[in-house]
Amino acid sequence: MLKLLGSLIVLAASLMYGWKINEELKEHVEQLIGMKEMFLMLRGEIAYARTPLREAFLQMASQGKEPFSDFLKRAAKELEENEESIGEFWGRLVEEEAGKFYFTREEQGLLKRAGENFGYLDVQMQLKNLELYMEQAEVFIQRAQKELKDRQKVARTLSLMCGLFLVILLI
Repeated sequence: MLKLLGSLIVLAASLMYGWKINEELKEHVEQLIGMKEMFLMLRGEIAYARTPLREAFLQMASQGKEPFSDFLKRAAKELEENEESIGEFWGRLVEEEAGKFYFTREEQGLLKRAGENFGYLDVQMQLKNLELYMEQAEVFIQRAQKELKDRQKVARTLSLMCGLFLVILLI
């Protein structure tokens, strides 16, 4: 009876781990979409409202989703308080907040590169760069969505198989 109970607990734990991985994979796609939305909102703030960066970050943070909302609030605060260039503090901020994002290095690099051009270029060049970053984010989104189902299936299968293997090993 005790072995059966232990086996069920091991199987339940392995299935919960597989479920957690599935949720993280979905969150990855949602965060990529959030990054593209952030670029889109920033483009609108620069192109139409001509809002200063600090105010644009705060306004976007109030409308945005996590983890970008906190990220943009910190960026606005750093923009006001910090003496280093926008690109330097943005890159540092991306590194510090990396644990909140489910981004690959390549995707994180895109977010880093986006901040390097804030405030240095004229409005038209900033808009062109934001268009480029949105296109790159769209490529990442399409790739992640394409791989999502397969990765979720692999995660479910592996978690179940690992749980069964542990049960067999322990019995």
